[in-house]
Amino acid sequence: MKALNKKLLALGLLTSMMVGCASTDPYTPQSDDDFVYDSDMSFAMNVVDGSLGLHNGLRDAYAPKNGDVTPGSLDYAADGIIGAALGGGIGGGLLSILGTNTANAPLNRTYGIAYMPISDMSKGEIKRAFEKVDLDTKNTILNNFNLSFLKIKINKKNNYKYFYFKGELCITYNHAIGAKTDIDECVFGGYGEKQLLNISTSTPDGKKGLFAVIGLPQMSTGQFYDFHSSSEYYTFYPKGFKSTFPFVAHNGNAYLFMKPSNQVENFISINDLRKVNLKVDNYF
Repeated sequence: MKALNKKLLALGLLTSMMVGCASTDPYTPQSDDDFVYDSDMSFAMNVVDGSLGLHNGLRDAYAPKNGDVTPGSLDYAADGIIGAALGGGIGGGLLSILGTNTANAPLNRTYGIAYMPISDMSKGEIKRAFEKVDLDTKNTILNNFNLSFLKIKINKKNNYKYFYFKGELCITYNHAIGAKTDIDECVFGGYGEKQLLNISTSTPDGKKGLFAVIGLPQMSTGQFYDFHSSSEYYTFYPKGFKSTFPFVAHNGNAYLFMKPSNQVENFISINDLRKVNLKVDNYF
């Protein structure tokens, strides 16, 4: 598979030479590594490390054989729910490990990863994939909230893309984030400028084909996106004020950084996660 990818990349590099310098061309992959699933890693770690080529301090926890599901505290009670949701066997020890599992930049912020199907590696196809990510972001917000779209603006200082919307909800949102204004316009989404991480012949969940792997660094909290139910998007959420442990949201599930086990699956549905993690409940 890697040999196949190198052939495809050779065609892509030839295309990039025609359109400009490969070192500055945004349509040139940052890596020539194809995605290869590592069965010794969790699905979540495969998504992060296999797509970005780094994990920056994240680690997979080991699931204890006999979990303590005594509801003696909020964490333990939540852990009991997790254990029940996953068939038992996840104890407070695991929650403690996951609770301290933090990472360095760029994985100290929400990070989106999109596996966008492409027909070839031409600049036009990559550009189309980039544009679809923006379109999906805009449409997802429009479909979930009573807002109208205004514009996309890129801040040249931090290379961040902001999505501006208009509607009464913006007044509430502006107040919620501390802006003392009754203006009905707001930034309701955004991320660091997209990066073409690599070109892959498969996805973390096993689909085959040709995919532009696009990174969305410093993604706006993610609470406004329905990407967690999409098959094309994988969203990494760090441990922090939004969650007591890191996870990857994909196709309606939250995948934990937990080594594969015959006894315990390493994912929980988004709906069950909302019951477990009160911080998450407000933003899914």
